[in-house]
Amino acid sequence: MDGYVYTPRDMRSAPAAAKMAPASPGDSSSDSQTQGSPRGETLAHISSELAKITANMLSRADKAEMLAEIRTAIREEVIEVRKDLTALEHRVEALEADRAQTGISSVARTATKNNGLL
Repeated sequence: MDGYVYTPRDMRSAPAAAKMAPASPGDSSSDSQTQGSPRGETLAHISSELAKITANMLSRADKAEMLAEIRTAIREEVIEVRKDLTALEHRVEALEADRAQTGISSVARTATKNNGLL
C-alpha cells in the first residue's frame, strides 16, 4: 500500500502523473463520524483500493487479489455491523422490559398510596 487515497474524480480528470498525488483532505468520501475510527479506516482503505482498480494501475491478477481482500473486508464489516445491531436490539428489549416493570411498580405504588397503605 502506498498510503494514497484516490478518488474517482481524480482518476477521471487528472493526467497520469497527477494520479499519483494524494487526494486533499476535503476529497475524502468517508463520513465525518467514521473518520479516525476503525470502521472509517476500513472504509477509506476500501475506497482507495477500488479507486486504484478503476484507474487501471494494476495488473489483472493484482486487481483480482485486491477485490478478494475487499470482499473479505466488507464481509467482516457486515458481521461487525450485525453484531452491533443485535446488541442494540437486546438493549432496546431490556429497556422496554425495564420500562414496563417501572410502569407496573408506579401503578402499584399509586394504588397502595390511594388505599392509604403508604
